[in-house]
Amino acid sequence: MSIVLRLPEKKDYSKIIKILKKSPNSKEYHQLVEASASAYFETKGPAKWLFMKRFQVAKEFLEKIGPVKQLLDAGTGIGFFLPTLSQAANQVTGFDYAKHTLRYAQMMCKKLRIKNVSFVQGDLTKLLLKKNQFDVIVTLSVLEHIPPKKLAIVMKHFKRVLMPEGYLIAGYPNEGSWLFKLIQQMERIIMRPKIFKSLKNEDRNYKPLGHVANLKEIDEAIKKEFEVVEYLSLPGKLFKLYGLSLNRVNQSMTASI
Repeated sequence: MSIVLRLPEKKDYSKIIKILKKSPNSKEYHQLVEASASAYFETKGPAKWLFMKRFQVAKEFLEKIGPVKQLLDAGTGIGFFLPTLSQAANQVTGFDYAKHTLRYAQMMCKKLRIKNVSFVQGDLTKLLLKKNQFDVIVTLSVLEHIPPKKLAIVMKHFKRVLMPEGYLIAGYPNEGSWLFKLIQQMERIIMRPKIFKSLKNEDRNYKPLGHVANLKEIDEAIKKEFEVVEYLSLPGKLFKLYGLSLNRVNQSMTASI
């Protein structure tokens, strides 16, 4: 199965672009930073390459899986990956905890005339979706926001809502790496000084969730409920800044929620 990597452009998020140009202390600005909108449209250089490369790898994982009936985009944010995911499955569910980000995702899908995507607001640690509902779950740059003690709960929920032969495609930064932290700080200071200053400002009107789980903790949580089919490090094994894995439901373990 061949899938075209289709990503939204600035013109598909006209309202978001206006907010990103506003005061970096506004609630709306930080909500969009948390949803990675700043990373989509303001990141440059190597960080931009890394950010976009994860979509390419996830797309290739989907092509290996083949035709999909039901797909869950867990932590869809502003829906940046939905135009691609909508090609991979008959029906896609965009799931996020924030109303405002889902609203932007809905507006974008309507503008691009994507009709096989529905939206659900909720909490991944309390995933109120039907058992065996999905063939594939995609979750990119989401799990690092989950407290380490709750990662096991999220994985059990993922396994419960997946079909017995279902797949989990997960991507997350190497937060435990000093190199990642250094590059992240340099990228913000040099390429995105506005966001760097806003995150340092204690008087801001909204405080993002932040990254609280590291790559090792996420890897371990996934392996307890899933069998790792393929694992890739970006940009490579020597400099592991971001991990992407294709995982299959482990039938030898029973998910109990």
